[in-house]
Amino acid sequence: MDKFTRIDTFSSSRRSFIQKGIFGISAYSFIGATPEMEENSICDIRRKTITIPHLPDEFKGFTIGMMSDIHSSTFMNKDDMNEYVQMMNGLETDLIVVTGDFVNSQTEEVYPFAEAFSNLKSPNGVYGCLGNHDFFAKDVERVAKEVDGCGVKLLRNDAVKIQMGNSFFNLIGVDDIGRNADPNDYMTRALAFAKNDQPKIMLCHKPYFFEQAKDLGIDLTLSGHTHGGQIVFGVINNMPISLSALFSKYISGLYTIGQSHLYVNNGIGFTGLPIRINCPPELTVITLA
Repeated sequence: MDKFTRIDTFSSSRRSFIQKGIFGISAYSFIGATPEMEENSICDIRRKTITIPHLPDEFKGFTIGMMSDIHSSTFMNKDDMNEYVQMMNGLETDLIVVTGDFVNSQTEEVYPFAEAFSNLKSPNGVYGCLGNHDFFAKDVERVAKEVDGCGVKLLRNDAVKIQMGNSFFNLIGVDDIGRNADPNDYMTRALAFAKNDQPKIMLCHKPYFFEQAKDLGIDLTLSGHTHGGQIVFGVINNMPISLSALFSKYISGLYTIGQSHLYVNNGIGFTGLPIRINCPPELTVITLA
């Protein structure tokens, strides 16, 4: 294997292949190892500290575990998902979010997802939003019901308060915003449930709408969708060179405009070919400051 290439691929005996080193050399060849990244045989764990203006003192140091793009399918079975759930639980974050694409394209794919993710736990709950592949399923309402029922509380153009003592921040979630939809409509409906001056963190599957989120006063947007490029040929000026770059300038990691932030998670699943090149699966730990 080329020493500059990391390839992550699926097989029915995935664990044994991992142990034999099929994951190869990591993407550090392109992006460089940093103290914010931990690598193991299954995925990378990335840690980011994000500053939010006017964050209540009670939430300084509060941690959010982030997962995305599960794509429950033949290529992401229940055993695979159980591994990721155990890893995320082991990170012991204060809150966990899952930013969509629970299934790949079939309604029945939600059942193994629900079985595995029913074990995902954190002290302040587990929340999620629907992605475009969830809407590809013939019965998105069934998908949503099973996801919600397994303990991943879906935010569908609404918001909840995450409370610590007498303080709180608003956690907002929107359904996947389709090609011909108005993102401001989705976000405005969700913000109607958060009419206050406290910090606002939004779950939005696609990262395309960061500018609109910033203009609406959202402090932090958490997204997935891009898979970090999934097949990445290199990085130029922090931009992964991949097909995803044709559709979005927000591909992977942290972006900032003024005092508003966007974090794009690489996800753990696959679309198209069950392969990742220079783009390992990711679990994220975000610390609020």
